[in-house]
Amino acid sequence: SCVMVDAFWPDADFGLEYQSEMFGRYNGYNVVLIILESFSAEHSALLMPEEHDVVGYTPYLDELMRQSLCFKRCYANGATSIAAPPTIWSSTPSYESAFMLMSESLAECRPMPRLLRDKGYDTAFFCGSEHGSMGFGAYAHIAGIERLYSMDTYVENHPATDFDGKWGIWDEPFLRYMGEELSALEEPFFASCFTLTSHHPFNVPEDVRDELPAGTTLNHRPVAYVDRAIGRFMAQCAEEEWYDNTLFVFIADHVSSERMAERTLNAPGCFHIVGFIYAPDGSLAKEYDHVVAQVDIMPTVLGLVGNTTPYFAMGRDIFNELQREPFSLIRSGYGYVGLWDDYVTMFDGKSITGVYTYDDIEYQHDISHEVDVERADSVLKATLQQYYKHIAEMDFVVK
Repeated sequence: SCVMVDAFWPDADFGLEYQSEMFGRYNGYNVVLIILESFSAEHSALLMPEEHDVVGYTPYLDELMRQSLCFKRCYANGATSIAAPPTIWSSTPSYESAFMLMSESLAECRPMPRLLRDKGYDTAFFCGSEHGSMGFGAYAHIAGIERLYSMDTYVENHPATDFDGKWGIWDEPFLRYMGEELSALEEPFFASCFTLTSHHPFNVPEDVRDELPAGTTLNHRPVAYVDRAIGRFMAQCAEEEWYDNTLFVFIADHVSSERMAERTLNAPGCFHIVGFIYAPDGSLAKEYDHVVAQVDIMPTVLGLVGNTTPYFAMGRDIFNELQREPFSLIRSGYGYVGLWDDYVTMFDGKSITGVYTYDDIEYQHDISHEVDVERADSVLKATLQQYYKHIAEMDFVVK
């Protein structure tokens, strides 16, 4: 198999080599991956229409999702920003500790950026905060990203007045800058970006404040600002020759601390995020109704571009690993949540403490008697065992 997934799965045939018609469909394409700060699914009228009268706070992204591989049930594997880059780029989640802050994260690895760089991709990371902020730049280098663009590089040729006064450059001018710099990269390229503006203290530029919906939480106006900024960024990219030969991946880092829907107060709703992949020719336009998590982004993208180099990943390629059912394990509070298509398992690290439907947001009806709890328990334990085994051995490369 071209994919190395080191997790136990009852009844799975890991000797099976399966390639769907999507494997390598976008061979040689550029990859632009945007990590959206605090973009909860509840901000979207497409993903959670029951929370909106007509439009939500992401009208541009909603329209783009309709033309994309839209993950209707996409979940963050963590609750903090620093957990996102390793989970998304490296398919390595954080559980008790943030992986990016662990010394084990310095071990040799083959994340998506490095795999693509080895195949001749130019690699870049854009974040409008100060160089080195939150350790993103350091981990980007570990992951195989060569070029770093930050507030420091931005102000060399752009107004320092674009600083938001807290975190970095406002997202709209920084995304415009990113669009300019992408055209200077050698194709094919992998470029990732981490947006900022929809983060606490939830401010937007004063001159556009009245143009944006106030909403009902502190973050609705900033989310609407970032949504509009992305629309303008994509329009800018559409004018470039490389645009038609590019996959655009959008995935949130975690949900917002500001929530409006009752179902987002508890797990799994408090991990439900925006996530989708867009191909400009519309060839990916499809709603995907199975569970998808951040750890699945790396394997799925690598399958789409036709990677044949073995790699370590905790997630699954949704097109080419059909022997593995949709599943993800998330650290939540002092325990864990196991997400399956039809039910949610609460897991304390040693045993399952409850099984519920997704609609049972207050955990009132345990349905353990309706599912194969023994099998689910095996998968949950084995996932943690494999994760900590690789952490302990600093083993993230297929031998």
